[in-house]
Amino acid sequence: MSNASFKGDDKALIGIVLSVLTFWLFAQSTLNIGPDMATDLGMSDGTMNIAVVAAALFCGTFIVAAGGIADVFGRVRIMMIGNILNILGSLLIATATTTLATQMVITGRVLQGLAAAAIMSSSLALVKTYWLGTDRQRAVSIWSIGSWGGTGFCALFAGLVVASPFGWRGIFALCAIVSIVAIALTRHIPESRPAQSIGMHLDWSGIIVLALSVLSLELFITQGESLGWTHWMTWTLLAVSLTFLAVFVFIERVASWPVLDFNLFKDHAFSGATITNFIMSATGGVVAVVMWVQQMGWGVSPTISGLTSIGFAAFVILFIRVGEKAMQKVGARAVIITAGILVATATALLMITAVSESTYIVISLAGFSLYGLGLGLFATPVTDTARGTLPKDRPGAGAGVFKMSSSLGAALGIAISTSVFLTLRDGTSINSDVALAGTVALDINIVFAVIATITAAVLIPKAAGKVSQTSITLPEPAIAVKI
Repeated sequence: MSNASFKGDDKALIGIVLSVLTFWLFAQSTLNIGPDMATDLGMSDGTMNIAVVAAALFCGTFIVAAGGIADVFGRVRIMMIGNILNILGSLLIATATTTLATQMVITGRVLQGLAAAAIMSSSLALVKTYWLGTDRQRAVSIWSIGSWGGTGFCALFAGLVVASPFGWRGIFALCAIVSIVAIALTRHIPESRPAQSIGMHLDWSGIIVLALSVLSLELFITQGESLGWTHWMTWTLLAVSLTFLAVFVFIERVASWPVLDFNLFKDHAFSGATITNFIMSATGGVVAVVMWVQQMGWGVSPTISGLTSIGFAAFVILFIRVGEKAMQKVGARAVIITAGILVATATALLMITAVSESTYIVISLAGFSLYGLGLGLFATPVTDTARGTLPKDRPGAGAGVFKMSSSLGAALGIAISTSVFLTLRDGTSINSDVALAGTVALDINIVFAVIATITAAVLIPKAAGKVSQTSITLPEPAIAVKI
């Protein structure tokens, strides 16, 4: 079937969403089961913290490169390769042994991150290519269920599976199976690539330098406690990160095909949506901190911890389409601001950690529900705002930058939150230090939510996302968008 005659169908959309879920639902399950995995495999908290953030880190770092490759070699092909990488990475984690736990788990997480980069850079590109008009906004909303909805369900899902006879290993075995099903469901999609060669060259020097900068920053954040915050190596890592960042900026200014085109940010709508998305994604640390407070403080099982997030899972799904409809009536900015306020309020509620176990369970149920409501409203408006303003000459790069903001924001936010928590906690029983650790770590996420809200209010145009604006957006069948 040719590109011109193919119209996106539900079979293809389900396959795309399943591909997206391999990261946001399955790979992100470590936010809940991280402590359980560390205990079972004999890994330190610091090492497991690296494993938790590694997937998002590598996804965010290489997603633009994957987008460029998809522009040249085909979005369907790259999405298939992403699923294959996920199968390999997931099976490595599922079969990890105690003696090689660190090597197998971290390698598996790196492969999952690279898989996510390939899948994310191509999946929404296919949505924009083969779903047109109002069908596109519906498809984007359903795609968002795979990302934001997957995040909402990941803690609950992990908690339920870990209680099964398969344990936490079953999560990653099932993840591999889902990728196999996704491949089968998307095989009929025609290949999508530029109509003619665009002569693009990947900015490998920029990609590598960015990776080194972000990796050094992640090590600074995650290993600061074990090395000692006054140790020279800790601050050397930060200095190395900043040095590589400066080099990266210089490279991007002179590169013909930069991995991060700063000209994209001249558009206030795109820059506002991207920066807001980066900062709001950093609030992903809320899930990890609440799970770890419960498990490391009171000894609550991953299953019970996961069940406390059931409101998150339900509300993020329910309100994704609500966010879409509200955006069409009042504009994306108003909806995003409302979402930011809800996320900040939810996090403030979850900060009440100096209470009994039963009380905090109730608080978690209420707080996660409000958190999911906020993120559900946020998902479609911020994605649609960035997508709708992408430049005609480099849509793949622009969308890749946007999605990079999600992954890097999540990686850095989770790393900061969990590192602060691990640094401040004391012992394995609930006490004032554990409660303080949870409160401080969550307070950081309130700051993230507030900054994201202010950014949206200042940079995103009031009319962005309204039907009158989005309905006249012309399809671009030759070059597809990747987010």
